[in-house]
Amino acid sequence: MRDLLADLNPDQQRVVQAVHGPVLVLAGAGSGKTRALTHRIAYIIAKGEARPEEILAVTFTNKAAAEMRERVHQLLQGRSAPPSAIGTFHAIGARMLRQQAQFLSRSQQFTILDSGDSERIVRRTLDDLSYSRTQFHPRKLKAFISRAKGDSLSPQDTAAQAGSTFEDVAARVYARYEELLQQEDAYDFDDLLREPVRLLEREQRIRDTLRARWRFVSVDEYQDTNPMQDRLLELLLGNEQNICVVGDDYQAIYSWRGARVDHILEFPLKYPHCTTVYLTRNYRSTPAILAAANAVIAANVEQMHKELWTEKQPGTAVRAVSLPSGQAEAAWVRKELEHYTQAGGRLRECVVLYRTNAQSRAFEEEFLTNRLPYTIVGGFRFYERREVKDALALLQLASGSGGRLAVQRLADALWRGVGPKTLQTWQIRLSKKGAAAGGWLEVLQTEASRRPVIRPAAVALRAAGARTWETVGDLLSFLLTQSGYVRSVARLADGEERQENLDELINVASGYADSHRFLEEAALLSDIDTLDAAQDRVTCMTLHAAKGLEFPVVFLTGCEEGLLPHENSVGSLREIEEERRLLYVGMTRAQEQLTLSYAASRYLHGTSSFRTPSRFLKNLPVEVVRTEPAVLTPSDEWVVEADDLLWTGEATNNFAVGDFVLHPGFGRGVVIGAAGTRVTCVFDGHGVKTVASEQVSEPAE
Repeated sequence: MRDLLADLNPDQQRVVQAVHGPVLVLAGAGSGKTRALTHRIAYIIAKGEARPEEILAVTFTNKAAAEMRERVHQLLQGRSAPPSAIGTFHAIGARMLRQQAQFLSRSQQFTILDSGDSERIVRRTLDDLSYSRTQFHPRKLKAFISRAKGDSLSPQDTAAQAGSTFEDVAARVYARYEELLQQEDAYDFDDLLREPVRLLEREQRIRDTLRARWRFVSVDEYQDTNPMQDRLLELLLGNEQNICVVGDDYQAIYSWRGARVDHILEFPLKYPHCTTVYLTRNYRSTPAILAAANAVIAANVEQMHKELWTEKQPGTAVRAVSLPSGQAEAAWVRKELEHYTQAGGRLRECVVLYRTNAQSRAFEEEFLTNRLPYTIVGGFRFYERREVKDALALLQLASGSGGRLAVQRLADALWRGVGPKTLQTWQIRLSKKGAAAGGWLEVLQTEASRRPVIRPAAVALRAAGARTWETVGDLLSFLLTQSGYVRSVARLADGEERQENLDELINVASGYADSHRFLEEAALLSDIDTLDAAQDRVTCMTLHAAKGLEFPVVFLTGCEEGLLPHENSVGSLREIEEERRLLYVGMTRAQEQLTLSYAASRYLHGTSSFRTPSRFLKNLPVEVVRTEPAVLTPSDEWVVEADDLLWTGEATNNFAVGDFVLHPGFGRGVVIGAAGTRVTCVFDGHGVKTVASEQVSEPAE
């Protein structure tokens, strides 16, 4: 058998040879943690410390589990089978429930419900209890049940703790939901963790059996464990405490879904005699990228400090680029991608990262307009998202171009009791009249008198047609609000993100005066299905989705206060530190080139606002970061150099940053930069413009 230590660095060898007792491996980004963990499992088997069936290895994705199993198999060179108990927490939990079915209320052939199935059961529950799905949204109730199960709360516990009407109803729904799961002989995803924990806490004989079976426990991505997962590990751990956890507190970014970074930080307190090994040699990134990432993350307090290093060549400096606006940021990134490919690079080597899904819209439109192939990871294309399609359906009906498909979208989103049969009846009525698409408006007005659920949308559509609108954005905002759609979105578990996408759509529509033109261009954007899957594409994704990946070229966009860190985190030190970890994760995805960009102004939540660079950028070391001008030429009328926006030197004009000005064509604005005989301003309704100083004047008092 091969020497399992031969191709490892000294720290990785320490991990492999630390066989007995608790072991904590703090593995930095790109440090070869999977390599060390798989070699350790193979080493334990090869040295005769344990048989394959005595090893339990847990990770967070099926892909990671399959990769771990294959690597161990290769290392053992066929002389021994890899452990069969390598899988995700949920897979291991399901295996336990099937093997111990005689102690449980479900059969060995139980069904596992995915999130869609679970939500359908919640809808059935609401119907059984005669609660309105509009007033108590199924997805929000499912999120309540999921949290309760994660906190080991029974329906009776939640009822006793209920402090509002919603919580009281949710507790009743939870109780009925559990009854229906029992009738269906089914577990949901939360049960795959909760039920094994309850089983092990209740049945000492099973607990002792499993502890004897799995003498060695390994856990990957330990910083992402939630309390239920950590409790499961505790219950499976025997007296020998042979547990090896591998993770990086610098990459703990999932508190919003229940993960607790405290688990990895407090591991040495829970196991005082543990062996701790730091993996800090990075095999992924250049020294400049690592120096920048190290400096940013060092500002966090609640962490186990470490510094990544590499033996790679120095590489290029990290770039920090300021742009005048979010649209300019997208245009500049597109041009940089074109320059990269013209120099021989491939688009698939590049990634565009952002904090929120709503930020993808500017990049999608820029790439589509310029025929640059791209792929969105972790979400639908902007114009394919449900809430965007619903909003466009409203606008189609208001403009007289909406047909049955538009009405059906609204029925699915807003009108309980208006199903396929009802729509078919309306369709037959319209066909007999020979009415065109606009006839659907007449149908809705007629039906509104008989069906109260339709009335808000029907009234909004009638009122919209009776007014003149300055922009399509104003019309769309009115329709979404008055129809009740905004209220319905607010009830969803992911309502905040959906509202951000609606705000982005309103921003785009505000640039149009004609709704027909806007709808036509939006349809073209959504219908251009960019190219074959085999073609070269740039990847676009959120920072959360990028964890675990790597790319030669990374554009990390929107590095501004309110985005990164996100505005919802600014009141909490713990949340600010998680936001800083999120930036660190994005930076350490880069292998060769890293660019951080931020805009001086950006449309957010329906309005244009001035932006300031993220506080995290202040920690960037000047010796490895190059701040450079971003030259943009979107028209022959103006050219903006991003350095102008941060200019603090002498100017040959009388304007300073912050002064209000008037321009004969652009109206009122505020100065955000001045250099020479030019001033850069943000004008109401026109965005960022750089003009000659003699073209602007001080506004009258």
